[in-house]
Amino acid sequence: MSSPYATQTVLVADDDPAIHAIFRKLLKPLGVRLVSCLDGESAMVRAAEEKPDLVFLDVVMPGRDGIEVCRALRTAPATSLVPILLMSAMGELKAKLNGLQAGANDYLVKPLEVPEVVAKVRTYLELSRLHRKLVEAERRRAITGLLRGLAHQFNNILCGISGTAQILDLRVQVGDPAKELAKTIVQYSHRAATISQQLLALAGARRDSGDSTFQDVQETIRSAWDASLAGSSRNHKLEMRGTIPGGVRLRMGSADLQACLFHVMQNSVRAMPEGGLVALEMSVMDEAMVISLSDVGRGMTQTEVDKAMEPFYQNWDRPAEAGLGLPFVRALIEESGGSLDLRSIQGEGTTVVIRIPFS
Repeated sequence: MSSPYATQTVLVADDDPAIHAIFRKLLKPLGVRLVSCLDGESAMVRAAEEKPDLVFLDVVMPGRDGIEVCRALRTAPATSLVPILLMSAMGELKAKLNGLQAGANDYLVKPLEVPEVVAKVRTYLELSRLHRKLVEAERRRAITGLLRGLAHQFNNILCGISGTAQILDLRVQVGDPAKELAKTIVQYSHRAATISQQLLALAGARRDSGDSTFQDVQETIRSAWDASLAGSSRNHKLEMRGTIPGGVRLRMGSADLQACLFHVMQNSVRAMPEGGLVALEMSVMDEAMVISLSDVGRGMTQTEVDKAMEPFYQNWDRPAEAGLGLPFVRALIEESGGSLDLRSIQGEGTTVVIRIPFS
């Protein structure tokens, strides 16, 4: 099981190499990434570059001391709210107060007690994670109104473009090059309308607020799979394993669930143009349904995995079909209180794990 801190970064600035050795040893089991600095100046530079989730600063360092670095980090927008812990052999009250007045969240006295440091790391990384989650939620709320207005205006424009192109198609004689151009305009208008509907869903203007039963899930999987095969060689096979209790209800409507599964399944089908196996496994964990979808397609590099959640990103040559894709899926799932995890190995395949809580 992966560590809950595996995506987080701790920056340690201290001119004593033994301190860095201590942090390497205690952070490794937590899966935390360590950034080591030997002086205050490099700590300032690396903090701006890495945007760490937690910072440890030695009070006495060459050049800029820990107090000065702490004050500077507090004035920089990127690090103004990051938890900062000062470390010093000076344990008297006045030294601690100076550190806290400089903006530090906590003060550790050397020699460090490893159990205390581990406890502090866990506590402050969790606080940092919750803070980032809150900031992201606020950011999403801030753009919701913009997305909704944009999507509605976009729909109005598309109706005019598509309607005019359809009238042109009817009036132009067969064989006229303009007829094919009109059909192309209609085709791309329909594609743009699909993206507009996804924008409305992301903005919360369309919500499939009902729940899903076990029977709904079974039917939804079949419908999503059939839709994902449209336009493919149909040399693909879906292998289903596992089940969920018949009496439970999921905190996501069947329409939204089908949309999520369709996008994920379509990605798997496109990753295997000559055909292949898509394995779907259902299970129950912590009062939630977990659906794992795995293919044996081309897979992705870590860079592609990181970018896969960006809107309109496409890691193969299908620019006309690039859309909201996985960001759309993740938004719908997180709206229900669930989560989406993406893992991939280039040349071996991709696995998408969807977790949706019970109602």
